Amino acid sequence: MPSKVIIVTYSELALKSSPVRHLMEKRLTEDIRAMQKLHGVSSVSIRKTGGRIFLETPNYEQTILAASKVFGVNSVIPAVKTSTAKDELVQTATEFASQVIRSGQTFAVRVRRVGEHPYTGMDLEKNIGARILDSLHGQGVKVKLSNPDQTIYVEAREDAGYVYSEIIYGPGGLPLGSQGKVVALLSGGVDSATASWLMMKRGAYVVPLYLSTTPYGNERCSQRVFDIVKFLRGYVPSNKYFLYVAPHGQNLSEIIKRCPRKLTCVLCKRMMYRIACKLAELKGAKAIVTGESLGQVASQTLANLHVLDEASTMPVFRPLIGMDKNEIENMAKKIGFQQIAAIKVKPCGAVPSKPATKAKLDQVKDVEEALNIEELVNETLKGIQKIQF
Repeated sequence: MPSKVIIVTYSELALKSSPVRHLMEKRLTEDIRAMQKLHGVSSVSIRKTGGRIFLETPNYEQTILAASKVFGVNSVIPAVKTSTAKDELVQTATEFASQVIRSGQTFAVRVRRVGEHPYTGMDLEKNIGARILDSLHGQGVKVKLSNPDQTIYVEAREDAGYVYSEIIYGPGGLPLGSQGKVVALLSGGVDSATASWLMMKRGAYVVPLYLSTTPYGNERCSQRVFDIVKFLRGYVPSNKYFLYVAPHGQNLSEIIKRCPRKLTCVLCKRMMYRIACKLAELKGAKAIVTGESLGQVASQTLANLHVLDEASTMPVFRPLIGMDKNEIENMAKKIGFQQIAAIKVKPCGAVPSKPATKAKLDQVKDVEEALNIEELVNETLKGIQKIQF
């Protein structure tokens, strides 16, 4: 008898060498199981074969939702499982189609065969298409091979057949943490949020760090950071996820008090990099991540980025470096950050009227001698708050 099953597909993992692929697939199945538990689903049967992961559970909808939030998952497919016998495949596909195709709609049948079967894909498509037309006779249903209203997918694999019409796309990429750990500087804007998500997609476990600029910032900015971390947390298959909030306002006050105003933003960011690197060392991270885009604001010119990098003891990853603002906003919307972006915040109150766009490293290092950088960094680290999500 046909039964419900959920098919999970992955693409990039299949391109790895056999030993790496085995480890990645194992990690992916572990992440899927962990994410199910976070969604309150305890009874899930997981089976992997032929480049697919098959899930069977009574908690159908919750299992689909949870699996679609796992990095490494390309798609989640609610399907009906049956045998590979031609008659049963045709019958199951016909009954399935009668439930999803409405009066007046067009449809197409797409068959995929894996392994040896006593029929061709084209033969099966023709048989199923004809049976569907017969079963829906009089309802104005027609076959349309290009851009139909409904597509009935049929897979005949080695040990079972599957019928489905809906494909729910997951985030793709690599399993979270499979590429190590990074510290991401979150500003409360969609740029740093999008950069963090993209690094997670590439398999990096992101440790979120927010350097609060109070009294130069505001509570709305902090709220946006909390909303961003809450969103990112939805993709983490772990019982605990933490945001690290560091007090950066005092550092900014010292910079304003002791250094040329035109260099405030560059000096502020260099201090942020130092703090992020220290936290990365404590957390076993190997890089820091920012949402910087070349030339977008004064501190992100090529000359200033060169000056910023000198303050970092670790690689600085900038996933958005070549994107313009429209591209970043479109990507953020696609990911799901649009509601967070809608929260308007006031610009930082410490930004000078004429910030330096071509800071010189020698000059910057000279003016930093007026600051007790090591003490400021250490005091900031002592003041970090750890907030669980």
